[in-house]
Amino acid sequence: MQGLANNLKILTVMNIPSNRNPRLTSSINPNLTSSINPNLTASINPNLTSSINPNLTSSINPNLTSSINPNLTSSINPRLTSSINPNLTSSKNPRLTSSINPKLSSNIPGYFVYDLALNPVSFTVLASTRVLLIFDSNLNWTSFAISNNRGGFNIFDLNNRWINYWVSNNRNGFNNFTLSGQWVGVVVG
Repeated sequence: MQGLANNLKILTVMNIPSNRNPRLTSSINPNLTSSINPNLTASINPNLTSSINPNLTSSINPNLTSSINPNLTSSINPRLTSSINPNLTSSKNPRLTSSINPKLSSNIPGYFVYDLALNPVSFTVLASTRVLLIFDSNLNWTSFAISNNRGGFNIFDLNNRWINYWVSNNRNGFNNFTLSGQWVGVVVG
């Protein structure tokens, strides 16, 4: 029975290429590359650079800018726009499209999201030029990201509540912050 449990655990692992895994590639590991670590590089730290902090810059704050708020702009709301809803459009659903399923494809086109311990926690699927869908490692749709039109993303839960934001690390990736500015993870492209 133990062998079966171990085999099932293996099946839930995402196939992440080594060049997109910060544990295996130092240039995308913020613990080893200071230029992508917001604690060591002020220009990518929203607590030190106001222009990338949505609490201080209204144009990237969805509560103050309707064009980046899914409650006010239906075209970026997956619940209201069927073409970007993975429950209604199979090409956006990793359970139905193998090329975007990290359990079946080793090189999905989306991002991989890691916590600060560099554990993979989720991945993205491109829904439109402005919207990314976020799925956990079990392929459950958990949230979505909306471009802030300034190189970052605002993250919303499935009830359209703004929960996090991603700030570009200037290396084809992002740092994940809570709304209070706490750094909680990295996003690798």
